[in-house]
Amino acid sequence: MNFIQCAGRCFIRKKSRSILLILLLTTVFLLLLTVVSVAGHAKTVLEKMEHNFNREFVVDAQNAPGSLTLEKIHEISAREDITAYRLISNAVPVEFADNYGISLSVKTDGDNCFISPGFEHAGTLVSNVTSDSDELFSEEALKLISGRHVKENDAHKILIHKELADKNSLHLGDTIQLKFPRAITRDLESMGYDTSHMNTHTIQAEIIGIFESQDNGHIAGMHLSHQLYENYCYLDLETYSSVFNPKAQPFFFQAAFSAASSSDFAAVVNAVKNLDWPAGQPNSIVSDLNHYADMIGSLSSLSNLLRILWIVIILVCITLIYFLLSHGVKQRKREIGILMSLGLSRGRILMQHIAEVLLAAVTAMVIAFALSGGIVHVAGEHMIAAAVKQSDGTEQAQPEQADGSPTSVSSDAAGIMLIFGFLLIPVSVIAAEYPILQKEPDENLRSVS
Repeated sequence: MNFIQCAGRCFIRKKSRSILLILLLTTVFLLLLTVVSVAGHAKTVLEKMEHNFNREFVVDAQNAPGSLTLEKIHEISAREDITAYRLISNAVPVEFADNYGISLSVKTDGDNCFISPGFEHAGTLVSNVTSDSDELFSEEALKLISGRHVKENDAHKILIHKELADKNSLHLGDTIQLKFPRAITRDLESMGYDTSHMNTHTIQAEIIGIFESQDNGHIAGMHLSHQLYENYCYLDLETYSSVFNPKAQPFFFQAAFSAASSSDFAAVVNAVKNLDWPAGQPNSIVSDLNHYADMIGSLSSLSNLLRILWIVIILVCITLIYFLLSHGVKQRKREIGILMSLGLSRGRILMQHIAEVLLAAVTAMVIAFALSGGIVHVAGEHMIAAAVKQSDGTEQAQPEQADGSPTSVSSDAAGIMLIFGFLLIPVSVIAAEYPILQKEPDENLRSVS
């Protein structure tokens, strides 16, 4: 009878010992499968979230007018780790007046329109390199109907809405005034704009174009009167820049840059933040990652914690199994002594005992695999949901949406379980039985007599 057959008979005959070992190993394998699978799933969710995020960051220089010049924007966009950029049109409130300083009538009617105190004659002043490069024109929400667009080299040129022109009998070639009274500068300061360099004197601009709006449903519900399309106007970039910082080159308050997919996104943002800025460092550089930083941090911490946990589980379980096997070997000293007296080699006895433990391990693996699917799914979804809730105090569905698949037993978890079962457990058996097998048969028999 070979050692495998002997191991099978002993495994069946010693039911209590075999059941205890199976239960212990099943618990160990379930812990390993669950912890490793959830750790892997949390890492996958993190990777997919970051991959699905727009790798775009917005430089916000409202606090430093004159920092985000066209020259600086081109310098940043020329970096190897930047693939594209887009200019975000400047847009601030402004008060309208005619050439004689008389306030213009603006659109303020409508049940869903709110007029802020001091904004009774105000609209929104927009500026870009050219007016047709503004997204409202490129997306055809606004359409030029007479005159021409503002060009890059224009100065003191403006586009106004047809309704503003009709209300105030304005035509192409007329001049209007743009004012920044205290009510508007206070509003700008509350939004983080630096108005300390601002030229609040009246700005005059010639009307060179008139546009109309295709759809004014851009703001749902209650909205401010100066944000209506009918109260929009487009000023050339040079004049606009001179209002906020007369000494600066034409600049933007915001610009968006796209990082290369192969680059370290955080490193790119940090490098841009640390550049030398001509008029002070921008107040912030934000991206999708900023909005989800807490969630990402929580999931990353969960993933790291679980990695540490499964290593601890393996170490603790190896120690526990070693002591359990050591205790079992001490109870089998007489059996080992008799087998050695009958001429069985130490290697043959050791192989039989390893085979017995492997039979228990294989049985435990089968049971663990059968139970692990549901346990891993429930534990994974609960842990990830708890980590996300902890990040902002609310339940969110982003992790599930980012991944799109439920938590399941990972191949890494199965691999670690197999290594633990077929490598580390036999090593534990060898370590536990080695002191006993080194003794002579009569010595083992005397120790239990």
